[in-house]
Amino acid sequence: MSELGELTATAGKTEFSHIPDWYEWERENVIKEVKAGTYSSTSNVRIESLPNERFYVFKEPGVLTHNMSGFNLKGSYKGEGFDIDWPAPTMYSCHIEYDFRGRGDCVDLNTSDDTLYLFPSAKDFAITKVALATEELYNAIQERVST
Repeated sequence: MSELGELTATAGKTEFSHIPDWYEWERENVIKEVKAGTYSSTSNVRIESLPNERFYVFKEPGVLTHNMSGFNLKGSYKGEGFDIDWPAPTMYSCHIEYDFRGRGDCVDLNTSDDTLYLFPSAKDFAITKVALATEELYNAIQERVST
């Protein structure tokens, strides 16, 4: 990306020089996957928990899955396993952070008493795609409910 916010390919032809064009192309691809019922993304994640306003708790690694059903996080902390679901019908969006505090890209998900910062290790787990898919899954469910 240039100082003027223009995209240029490092090799080959530049397909999208304008960031909003690329973003809408990404959204259209996510919509196709959601409509086909094939959307799914899974990654091992580093889990950082913020159970209060004072300090982070670094939990053991886990596995985050985002698919047609919503989000699922499996992991353990101090020898106790956990399995948390965030169903798609309950989430119209999700919060993502790019290079959060210099620690990497992450997806932020909340429980009633915790904020979980989930840092994916899989290179093909694109947080922008996850954010778009969260919105499009919710939209698809709302369309089905209203018809």
